[in-house]
Amino acid sequence: KEGYIAALRDRPDAVIFDPAMKDISTIEFIHKLRTDRRTTGIFCIALPRKDDPDQMADLVAAGCNEYLVKSPANIEKILKLVAGLSPQVQETQPAAGVRKKKKRKGGLLGVFLSAKGGTGTSSLCANIAQNVAYHQPEMDVAVMDMVLPIGSIGQLVGYHGDFNLISAATYPLEKLDGQYLRRNLTPLENWHFRLLSGSPDPESSNTLDASRIPVLIRAFRQAFDVTFVDLGRSLSRISLPIIQEADVVVVITGADLSTVNLTQITWTYLQQKGLDSKRIYMVMNRAVGLEGLGKSDAERIIGITLQATIPYMSGNFTLANNQHIPVLQKIPNDTAAMMLDQISYQILETARMA
Repeated sequence: KEGYIAALRDRPDAVIFDPAMKDISTIEFIHKLRTDRRTTGIFCIALPRKDDPDQMADLVAAGCNEYLVKSPANIEKILKLVAGLSPQVQETQPAAGVRKKKKRKGGLLGVFLSAKGGTGTSSLCANIAQNVAYHQPEMDVAVMDMVLPIGSIGQLVGYHGDFNLISAATYPLEKLDGQYLRRNLTPLENWHFRLLSGSPDPESSNTLDASRIPVLIRAFRQAFDVTFVDLGRSLSRISLPIIQEADVVVVITGADLSTVNLTQITWTYLQQKGLDSKRIYMVMNRAVGLEGLGKSDAERIIGITLQATIPYMSGNFTLANNQHIPVLQKIPNDTAAMMLDQISYQILETARMA
C-alpha cells in the first residue's frame, strides 16, 4: 500500500514490483493504478522470483505491461527500458500546500480504435490527421500505425518506404528518441503528416517487442505537436497502456447492430480500465453505407453520446482510398468532407482539454 501511495504522490514513469505482496493483492494493486487518472499511464513491471504462467496471465490481463523473472539479464533489460521511459517534460515540486498539477509530457496524443473491422477507422485516422496538418501548418503532425498483424495506413496513403514500426522498435533503446524519429519520418506528399507505417506482414508482427512501444510513444510526443495512433480493433496488453495515456480516444462505430453492440462492450471495458468519458470522442461512420441504426438508438445501446456522424459518401470514400488521396482533396465541397473538417477541430480541442 505504501508503494501505491508513493505512486499517487510522485507519479513515476514506471512501477516495478514483486507480485508477492503482503498487505494488498497484486491484482488489486494494478487495478488501483489503472483506474486512477493520476497513475493510469504508468508502465507496470512485475518482477517475480520465479516464473508462474498462471500468475503472468492474470497480471497481464489486469493491465501489467511486463512480467520478467528476476535475473541479471532481465535486470539489465529493465534498466534500459526505464531509461527509455524518462519524461520529456520534468515536473517541478509544488510549494507546500499547493496541489501538484500534471504536466503533459510533450505533444498531444490521440488514438483511433473500433470494436469491429470494416468501420473505416484507419481511413478516418489518416484523413483527420491530414486535415489537422493542412489547416494548422504550424503544427507538426505524425501518425503511428499500430494495427496488427498487418499495418493498413501505408497502403491507404501510398507509402512505399522500408522504415516501419518493426524497424523502429528494434532500434537500440538508448537511442530511440524524438530526434531519431524526425530523421526517419518525412511529411507525406498530399497528406502533410509524417507516418510510421505498420507491420509489413504477420511474421514481422510476431517479433514486435511490446516493451519498446511505450518508448516509441514517448519519442513521438517528444518530436511532434500531435501524434495519432491507429489501433484498428486492437485491445490488448500492448494497446491498452496507449489508450490509457492518450489525451483523446476516438472510437469509431458503424451503424449496424452488431458493430454497435460490440462498441458497447468495448466502452464498458474502457470504463472498467478507468477511462473518463470526457476523453472519449465517439463517431458513427455511415460513409460506406446508408442502412442501420439511427444516432439516438446507437447512443442508447452504447451508453454514451455520439459526438459526430459521418454521412454516406456513396463511392467517393472508397475511390479516395484507392487513389491514395485525402477526402478533403478528392471531394472538398462534399458534406462529408466538411464534416471531417469539423470533427478534426473537435478532436483536437478534446485533446487539449485533457
